[in-house]
Amino acid sequence: MKIKKLSVILLLAILAGCFGKKQAVQEPVKEPIAQEQAKQPFTEIPPAEPAATPEPQGSQYTGSKGPVQSVWGWRVQIFASATLENARKMAEEARWKFGDQQVFISEAEPYYKVQVGNNLTRQDADVLKRRAKALGYKGVFVIEVNLAE
Repeated sequence: MKIKKLSVILLLAILAGCFGKKQAVQEPVKEPIAQEQAKQPFTEIPPAEPAATPEPQGSQYTGSKGPVQSVWGWRVQIFASATLENARKMAEEARWKFGDQQVFISEAEPYYKVQVGNNLTRQDADVLKRRAKALGYKGVFVIEVNLAE
């Protein structure tokens, strides 16, 4: 009986708190708007266009100071074949296994080589080499290449 009375009193107290005094909603304070002074028209003469310099042949990369001639880095060679068809099959498989790395097929007569990655440091290439071995590739090795070619 005491539990019923306590629960009724508690319920009435909760309802009284919910339906009690309404709190006034305070309007947000509006910030004063500063008026800008009228701006003067732009009178500076823009600099003349620099003379166009012809881009050297064979450069597909542009740095902050112009075309990049060579950027040396490291790749991991995972496969070599005498036929382009076999190299393409292996490259397609590598694209699935190395989803976050670029896969390249380079031609060096009479072979087609499948290489993975564009690493600027040897340490990064060594990590990629260990990953290739863990994925089941045998005879993988790190090579230094010109990444801009």
